[in-house]
Amino acid sequence: MNRACETCRRRKIKCEIINHMIDRLETNIRRLESHFQKIGFHLGEDENEPSFIEGSEQSDESSPSSAAENADSINGTGAWDSEPIHMDAQQDPSAAPQNVYPTMLKKAPDDIHTVIPEDLPCFYVPRCFTDAPNPGFSALSPEGKKWITNKTQGGSVGNLESLLPLGLHQGTSQRLLEGLFPDKHFCPLPPKDEIISLVNDYLQQFNSLIPIFQPSSLLSLCEDDNLQSIFDSPGRWASLNVALAMGYMLRIENNSSVHSDRQKGWLFMKNALGVLNGLCFGLPDLWAVQALLGMVVFLMGTLSSQPCGYLISSVVRICHQIRLERSENESGLCPEEVEQRRRIFWIAYCLDKEISLRAGIPIAQRDDDMDVLLPTEIPLDNIGIMPTTDRQETFNVLRSTCELALIKSQVHKHLYSVAARDRPLVEVAGSVAMLDEKLQQWKESIPTEFRPEPRRVSTFPQSPVAVVLLYLHLSYFNCLIAIHRITAAQESRLGIDLVKKSSVYTLPNQVIFMSESLCTKAATASINLIKYMPKFNITLVGVMIYYPIFASKTLSSTIVRNPRDASRTYHIGLIMQVETFVSSLALGKPNEGIEGLLKDCAEYRSLAEAAVKKASQICWGRRGFYVS
Repeated sequence: MNRACETCRRRKIKCEIINHMIDRLETNIRRLESHFQKIGFHLGEDENEPSFIEGSEQSDESSPSSAAENADSINGTGAWDSEPIHMDAQQDPSAAPQNVYPTMLKKAPDDIHTVIPEDLPCFYVPRCFTDAPNPGFSALSPEGKKWITNKTQGGSVGNLESLLPLGLHQGTSQRLLEGLFPDKHFCPLPPKDEIISLVNDYLQQFNSLIPIFQPSSLLSLCEDDNLQSIFDSPGRWASLNVALAMGYMLRIENNSSVHSDRQKGWLFMKNALGVLNGLCFGLPDLWAVQALLGMVVFLMGTLSSQPCGYLISSVVRICHQIRLERSENESGLCPEEVEQRRRIFWIAYCLDKEISLRAGIPIAQRDDDMDVLLPTEIPLDNIGIMPTTDRQETFNVLRSTCELALIKSQVHKHLYSVAARDRPLVEVAGSVAMLDEKLQQWKESIPTEFRPEPRRVSTFPQSPVAVVLLYLHLSYFNCLIAIHRITAAQESRLGIDLVKKSSVYTLPNQVIFMSESLCTKAATASINLIKYMPKFNITLVGVMIYYPIFASKTLSSTIVRNPRDASRTYHIGLIMQVETFVSSLALGKPNEGIEGLLKDCAEYRSLAEAAVKKASQICWGRRGFYVS
């Protein structure tokens, strides 16, 4: 004898189990339809026919078999392909439990080929259900189907699309922002042979130094099938165009081809930028991250770095969405894929810190929100590896660059963040001493022949990776200047504060009293490295030219503070050397970026010369002479 439900028992009426279950089903269906409407899905109901809920509202006036009739009518429409579920109130409780979801778990018939998108919100399995540290996944993804199969003890989800009316997947692919930002193609792709040639040039001359792309994946985009469908994927389309743009820029070697190749490079970069909204507002994937990173490097290399702060922030957010910053999501991937994901994240991390210090903007990736490991010390593809002269050990210049970026993050936090601005000068001096110690420890970890030194005895090693080593040295000297420039500008005031507050603060390392000298030596070393720059690799020179420009600014500031220094003439000569080098980059064609750099160099030189001239006039005036 079945017990009556709580409602019927309270009302003291005969309990109809079937009607009670139908009412519950109707309520659940209403909630489901309401949820679909709230998230923007239209179920494609025929307005001339009653909906399932409207038809089922008459169930109180019909026989209990109306539930089966409704199920038959649904089956007749083709929307659901399942047998009606009969809920027998007199069912034997000892009987084996029946599967109440035959539609979802039933094998799909061969004649159904509906493509279901994996991004439907209603089929998202949240983190709390997965019993795992990952952020969740779609039930329609391979991971989601495997999870459902395990939970249902072997059931299949091949016919999951039968839960959706025909054509629903077509509507869901048209996302809310679809059409608001139409994609723009500024020029067609070149012939396939030219595409492959440009991509190979990029892979050999640039990607081997900054491994944004996996060579096999990028080359697969050049295949006929992928070229025909590449317009459907903003990430792939942008990635290929970025590689083509970089390939053309790498071909600039003489005055005759400068204008043509530069123009072609910018046209393909405009192709990539034309789908920028699709990259930022669409579904996040690895291709989007790689394409945006390529844009950042290209813009920095062409001295158009104004939008780089926005782009790198977008890169970091997409990295968070696909969990590149977490090491826990590396399970199930082959070693090459794991290493590539790490490299992509760390390239984004390095660029984030670089742009932050250059432009004076907050960092996008905080160290507290990441636990991904550094790139492998000795990777399988040997990218970034430099053997020592005696072949006894190797040096991974890419990994060392990432370690230096971690120090740059601390430099921004302790010296240039908003929280660091209101700190007492004595506390700032303590941070300077601490950061200087970390930087020197990093330097000591590098093999002796590869260490950045103010006076380089030997020439730079002749190897393709030596360009990255040059960047590492320039970045080190720039970081050293960034650490010491605050105390260098306030050395006299710092000494007074230390005397007044010696009982409150512990005296910092004596290195802070050498800040101005360290800044001068670092700036001099940066400018002396100009001769090793690959002059005809416009992109790499554009990325690195910032360092000697900033070094010129540092020397100019030093001369203005102390115009009677014995090295003032030598330092002005170094500033002029940078100005000469920048002017040689124009290659006979006007360039706004280069013109802006030349203007900066001229300003730094004129300030230094004016300070020296004024100091000379004062000196000679005291002796009774006047210098015009």
